Amino acid sequence: MDKEVKEIRIGILATEPLFWSTCALQFFSVILEKYQWQSKGGKYIISTYFLSDKDILKGRLNKNNIDALLIPGGGVGDSHSMSKGFTFLPKTKKWKRKIQEFITAGGGIIGICGGASLITPLEMSNNRKPTSFVERQYNKSSLDISCVTSIYNFLAFPLFYLFQYKHPERVGSTAYVFSYEPGITKDGKRIHCGGVSIDFQVNKNNPIFADYPYEKLRIRWWAGQGLKVPKNPNRQISIIASYPSTDLHEHEETKIHAWKYVGGAYGLIRGFFKAMKFIKQNNLRFIEFPMLTYSFAGDWTHSKTIIKTDLKNRPAITTEIYPNENQGRITLCTAHPEYLIWHGGFLNEKDDTNYNCLGKGLLQWNEIDLMNDSIDKSITHTWWLVRRLVAWTAKVPDCDLPPITNTTLTKQEKETLSKYIYWDGTLINLIDNI
Repeated sequence: MDKEVKEIRIGILATEPLFWSTCALQFFSVILEKYQWQSKGGKYIISTYFLSDKDILKGRLNKNNIDALLIPGGGVGDSHSMSKGFTFLPKTKKWKRKIQEFITAGGGIIGICGGASLITPLEMSNNRKPTSFVERQYNKSSLDISCVTSIYNFLAFPLFYLFQYKHPERVGSTAYVFSYEPGITKDGKRIHCGGVSIDFQVNKNNPIFADYPYEKLRIRWWAGQGLKVPKNPNRQISIIASYPSTDLHEHEETKIHAWKYVGGAYGLIRGFFKAMKFIKQNNLRFIEFPMLTYSFAGDWTHSKTIIKTDLKNRPAITTEIYPNENQGRITLCTAHPEYLIWHGGFLNEKDDTNYNCLGKGLLQWNEIDLMNDSIDKSITHTWWLVRRLVAWTAKVPDCDLPPITNTTLTKQEKETLSKYIYWDGTLINLIDNI
């Protein structure tokens, strides 16, 4: 490599312990791998390395090899936020210790959505203690390196929450995760658009947004938490973006109702056989059948109870510097800047039939604005933010951060990402994008 080029080495955690595969890894690879830019301080290039849990246990996450570790959400971050809550396991303790040692040695870490949940402890709204299994696991999985706390109103997995028949709204933000049918644009395209595109409030008193020309930035949100910063932190910390001053349930376009699982044991058995048939038809790994059984279990019925998120004005993106002489950097982002955004439209709840299931969708975006002339901009709208978050966390000087610019996708990049953007009409493509 040219000696004048400064390499930024980013490890991407790639293990998906609960077999919930997501497309985040593919997006981060396209966004970051071999991306380069010129600044006053010289030329920079980002190199990415997928790291497994075994790699971390073997000590491959260290300052000699990696500048910063990126933890995606979904199948990586959220699955780890569940599995690493089993704190009595020796491998879990060692895995956490290895990451802690990397940060205290001066390394950086970026958590996206579920990745941010993994890094932080969990508190519940209104000072309620974590009570559901998911809430307790998310709290116990914390890596104990950040002074920031994640905040959820409620958090539980639909179907497995024991009290969801009487209190279906207590699945909380996960109601926005597992239940989207591909959306419909005004020009008739079918696109994968789970979650909500939110206009976050931007704070410009930091290097990441200092030269951003607007007061708000639209970023894809997919059931992320709010953040809580202590009043007297023991380190340098910045809130660089916050949620809007109104909550999702306060808007007609984005409020949703809770659904109840009413299928009982029969619905699970039925889902099991549907999953086995689906695996055989699509030549999938047998190991994927638990998640598929979960997706195909039915029936679900619509309730009149609204899901409340308790996000308004809460911090959404924070940066902090670890308080020792090595000054490792920690970045938390509760949204998904790697994914496309959209404008317009409204969330439509599906008809209550005799067999609703999560895999086929309970929600759908309708009448999204035309995308013919803006698909590259819609996909890459916040990619510059991903690159800046990564670069800052890897200790690129403030004056040398990547530029604020949209990316024009190459033909190969469009082919790589197309199945995660456009629905091809198949059930497997829908399932792959939950």
